[in-house]
Amino acid sequence: MIELLIATLVLTYGLLAAGQLISASLGSASLCQAKETASVMVRSKIESLMALYRHNPNSPDLMPGSHGPEQVEIINPLDGKILNKYESSWLVANLPDPSPGIAIPARLIVATARPVDSAGSPNFKAPLNKAISVSTIVSRQLEWPR
Repeated sequence: MIELLIATLVLTYGLLAAGQLISASLGSASLCQAKETASVMVRSKIESLMALYRHNPNSPDLMPGSHGPEQVEIINPLDGKILNKYESSWLVANLPDPSPGIAIPARLIVATARPVDSAGSPNFKAPLNKAISVSTIVSRQLEWPR
């Protein structure tokens, strides 16, 4: 009888440990999905700002300073459900001159995505509260004289 009680206790302890591992792996998968959709959104914003810079470098969205925030929803193309919501913002800065009298025709852009809940408030759930930032330097392609 004592052996059965000890075996049951060991089995229960093992199942509880396995349950915690399953819970941790599900949370990790959720965090991975949230970070991936945030990085897709940030890369898309950077690409659109790069295209805008090539066509109109004096656009208001490319003037030095902070821009945004904008609410962005990531939608599952298979079923149309909202996967995540983010607050997108970006910072634009002129590059410093390497030497006096030389202006660099380029800008530094830092785009950031912060998860928000359905009401638009910051999402403080542990697996979903990771902000993603991506920075790049944009410039127009220079054409050499012929």
